[in-house]
Amino acid sequence: MRIIATSDTHRRMNYLYDIIERHRENAQLFINCGDTEADIDNVTFLYPDVRLECVCGNCDWESTLPNYKVIDFSGKKVFFCHGHTYGVKHGYEMLLDEAKRVGADICIFGHTHNPSVEKIDGIYLINPGAVCNSSYAVIDIVDGKINAYNAKV
Repeated sequence: MRIIATSDTHRRMNYLYDIIERHRENAQLFINCGDTEADIDNVTFLYPDVRLECVCGNCDWESTLPNYKVIDFSGKKVFFCHGHTYGVKHGYEMLLDEAKRVGADICIFGHTHNPSVEKIDGIYLINPGAVCNSSYAVIDIVDGKINAYNAKV
């Protein structure tokens, strides 16, 4: 099972469409971690067959989306947020504490525009980077094992 994670589109929707087109046949879930500045509605209109879960970012001023979500996917608990409310530009302590509190196996966040994948205290912390810089993350869950990496458009 595959998750494609994105964040920080900042009006570069052509990159987001490219990511969706590349993975719409091989991904079961797309997660967007905010800062799409209301353009995410276009994605749901253009790709009604794609499962998309979204949260709001610090630039999504009019958004009614939640600040974070916790979902179960392929036997794993996935916590995702934009990251600004957890101070991710200054460290991951608050984010990691929240991921532990909700029992997450995977924690996906954006805001910093810096793509990264690391495992801390048994939790995968995954930052897809910024779509506006052509980066995103691929997360595969196979036989209960997680493999995550960053990719470019």
